[in-house]
Amino acid sequence: MPDAPVIPLADAAFWQDPYPVLARLREEHRTAATDAGTKAVLRFADCEALLKSGDFENEGLEFIAARGFAPGDPLWEWRRSSLGALNGAPHARLRALVSRALTHRSVDALRPRIRAHARALLDAHRDAGQLDVVADFARRLPFLAITDFLGIELGEALEVAKRMGSGAVDAFGPNVTPEVRATANATFAAMMEFVGELYERRRAEPRDDLLGHLIAAEDGGDALSHHELVVLFSNLFGGAIETTASVIASGALELTRHPEAADALRRDPERWKRSTAEEVLRMRPGFFAIGKKAVRAHRAFGLDFAAGEPVAIPIGAPNRDPRRYPDPDRFDPARDPRQWSLTFSLGDHFCLGQALARCELQEALATLVATCDDLELLAEPRWTPRVTVHRMEALPLRFAPRTPA
Repeated sequence: MPDAPVIPLADAAFWQDPYPVLARLREEHRTAATDAGTKAVLRFADCEALLKSGDFENEGLEFIAARGFAPGDPLWEWRRSSLGALNGAPHARLRALVSRALTHRSVDALRPRIRAHARALLDAHRDAGQLDVVADFARRLPFLAITDFLGIELGEALEVAKRMGSGAVDAFGPNVTPEVRATANATFAAMMEFVGELYERRRAEPRDDLLGHLIAAEDGGDALSHHELVVLFSNLFGGAIETTASVIASGALELTRHPEAADALRRDPERWKRSTAEEVLRMRPGFFAIGKKAVRAHRAFGLDFAAGEPVAIPIGAPNRDPRRYPDPDRFDPARDPRQWSLTFSLGDHFCLGQALARCELQEALATLVATCDDLELLAEPRWTPRVTVHRMEALPLRFAPRTPA
């Protein structure tokens, strides 16, 4: 793409508010390229068509190969069996097995516990009248929720989180040095070892919970292998925390900046909690971009693609496309809910964990405004430069404690 307009991923300032840059590129050029040279599609109709097209598929292992990982590396061996790297029949098989355990019914059964966890986390800060939403609430709630959902002990979950550390996510950033690769490989080796041991314990002593259901999952006699289940568990555990924490923090930020939306949610949570959550997901998706690659050489969206060439969808661009959403930069929970966003992707790779993420976000925001009045931002948020999860570093708020009805 000679002379293509550039998305400046290497610029730390870009990550603090990427949306004006993405909007300008989307309106002026339709497509762009990252500063690493990857083509990017920006308009909603084009992105929707790309995600539904059989001419593009998941990047597979190319994403981590571009960051210096190779076969035999612990991260490579983890990635090769993850849903995000599979396509075609292998992806369909694994997805079918997992979807039998990840149901809306199982998520709804967990909703009261998620609400109780949210209330307890916020109540711990009633006397102080302030908290860091990221550290004290947004990151802790998804951790507790996925622990309950998977059916593992808190101590086991803490051990997994300890072994994952930051090395699990730094490997997907824009600047992967040899030191980052070494840390990531050590992190994934330790995590996979512990999860493998947990798998064996639970296989010997089955329980009626999600992990037990995954171990027992069968489709025509085709069960998950040991390696597949260990990889899937780490996907569910790690992915459920980072991305959901991001949107919970973003939701708190939007409600602080829009007290009228917080008041509406507080007065009638059953009416507004779903639409409020959807608007947060549209405006501030937890993932920065969806990565795909061309299945064959062809031309699309005014661009020429070689077979296997990667393409990115920076989700904030189509999610704020005025052709799809009137006044797209305005936070408006009253938008038509039928105008779905691309936050959870589309098609064969639509996010399997979206029901749990939506449930956590809905209950987190409804409980926040029910427990905390007069939300006041104490410092502007800072964002970590990362091409996967759009992660807020801190969000200090002051509030007036209130007793929910």
